[in-house]
Amino acid sequence: MATAVLASACSDTQTSAANSAVVRATGSVTCGSITGGLAFSPPLTATGTSPESATITLKATGCTTSGSNVSDVGSGSTKVTLTSPTSMCSGVLTLRSVALTIDWSTGATPSTVTFSGYSIASTPAGNGGFAFPNPGGTARVAGSFPGSDGGKGSTATITFDPSVAQLLTVCRSSGLASIPVTAGNVTLK
Repeated sequence: MATAVLASACSDTQTSAANSAVVRATGSVTCGSITGGLAFSPPLTATGTSPESATITLKATGCTTSGSNVSDVGSGSTKVTLTSPTSMCSGVLTLRSVALTIDWSTGATPSTVTFSGYSIASTPAGNGGFAFPNPGGTARVAGSFPGSDGGKGSTATITFDPSVAQLLTVCRSSGLASIPVTAGNVTLK
């Protein structure tokens, strides 16, 4: 999609409003479900020449930790606004790094995750999606859940209801204003 780096302003240990400790979580976390969406302004088109603003809003649920000092993180969420010099459909296919901050609902300070890029993926049912990092790409994690090597083994996938071909058809005709994310998973390790 585009480059975005959101820094975590949380310290290693702080106190929430409910006076429960929030700590920098060690080890790894896996969340088995991702939902949300991507919104494009202006809508992506085949010949788009305007600067593009894309907002990605995702929620990860079904999270479990491993080898961590935090046993429950509840869910994770991120909202990132990315910019691109063009609103062309092909901009979504351009390989670039993606960085975002995952805020955990309980127990852990945020995780800032950076992937060197992503690849277009399809499910056996024909749905489109993105896989992170791209083949041969890299990942890193700062903050919670860096694993033993700074998050180098971290991965994520997000899946859309429409196929890639259907998205491109809409993009080339009326313009693509949004993409619903209906499934996915993320592992930080």
